Amino acid sequence: MTSDSSSSSRGISKATNNLQDVFAKLASGSRIRKASDDPAGLSVAAQLDAVATTLSQGSRNAADSQSALAIADSAVSQISDIAGRLQELATQAGSGTLSDDQRQTLQAEYGQLTQEIQRISATTEFNGKQLLGGEGVTTQVGTDSSANSQISYGGVDISSLVSSVASGSIATQAGAQQAIDQVNSFISGVASKRGEIGAASSRLEVADNNNQVQRENALAAESRIRDADVADLTAQKVAAQIQLRASTAISAQANQSTAIVRQLLS
Repeated sequence: MTSDSSSSSRGISKATNNLQDVFAKLASGSRIRKASDDPAGLSVAAQLDAVATTLSQGSRNAADSQSALAIADSAVSQISDIAGRLQELATQAGSGTLSDDQRQTLQAEYGQLTQEIQRISATTEFNGKQLLGGEGVTTQVGTDSSANSQISYGGVDISSLVSSVASGSIATQAGAQQAIDQVNSFISGVASKRGEIGAASSRLEVADNNNQVQRENALAAESRIRDADVADLTAQKVAAQIQLRASTAISAQANQSTAIVRQLLS
């Protein structure tokens, strides 16, 4: 009888523990509450979580770089507009119908505008990084330190382009005609630099989108490993409850049988 009673007690204890474990998993929504539940699964899930976190930061890095490029693009667009006015002034001064005194007035505006281009070039920055001085930016977007996880942008150097324009003068007809070609070359160079900014920004956008997709996939994979299967746990709960009732009934029967034997022997 004692052996039956001990066996019944063990059955009750086991069923109770199983039921408590099932309830805990259902309450938390997690299939893995401790390392012993699934050591290999926990390791894989932790790695996937780290990947998702890294990709999320990579997307933020890409967004920061895109913000910097947007500032640079806006400044270069303004410089391009100024260059259009320089071209207009040079063309006007190149006409033989004007006197040198009149050209001198145009030269005053021409000189002020070239100085403004230089000022914009020197003061356009993002977080202390000069954007139009040729300083490049390397953005970490991936999950490791390899070149495949980085996007490098060589930077835009407007100051070197504007030097030839700034050194010109439209105070004379010959100088104005020469300035026309200089400004044309400057406009072409600025357009090329702006294209580089656009290309870099486009690549960062693609990298960000790719990161978002990879992050979603990593989180989904982690969820499949960590999250509880409610249907399966519900079935386990019912089985544990049946086992607990059965073990309790057997224990009660064993205790009753022991009491009867003792009564007969007394």
